[in-house]
Amino acid sequence: MALRRRAGDTGWITDCYALNVSGAVAWACPYTDFPLLEIRSGRVTVRTNTVQGAKAVAVHGGRVAFFGGYGEDADRLAHGELTGTTVEAAGVSVLTLPDGTPSGRRRTVGRGSRIYVQVEPFTEWGVYDLSG
Repeated sequence: MALRRRAGDTGWITDCYALNVSGAVAWACPYTDFPLLEIRSGRVTVRTNTVQGAKAVAVHGGRVAFFGGYGEDADRLAHGELTGTTVEAAGVSVLTLPDGTPSGRRRTVGRGSRIYVQVEPFTEWGVYDLSG
């Protein structure tokens, strides 16, 4: 069971779909409204966001990438630009395996500018790096 808490202007936080911790900064994309939260030195910056259901998030400079989503968006890689209060959509692509096929069942982790993806049989990690 998820804890429900009202945190400032974030709306209701029922679950955290995507979390990225890098150094002293945490980025979170909580369910149900999916804002992008930047948590730095006890201060929370809330940015509205139109990407729903992402399973991983990577941030580099003023850019952000969200991986995953619901249904047909399971392999979506959505790019955005950070403003003071929003994530502005900048493009969408599909993240595939090196041979061009969809990834299928997988685990994902966001750390800093990177999204790590481990596909079945869960023996190797692939990396998407937003800074590259």
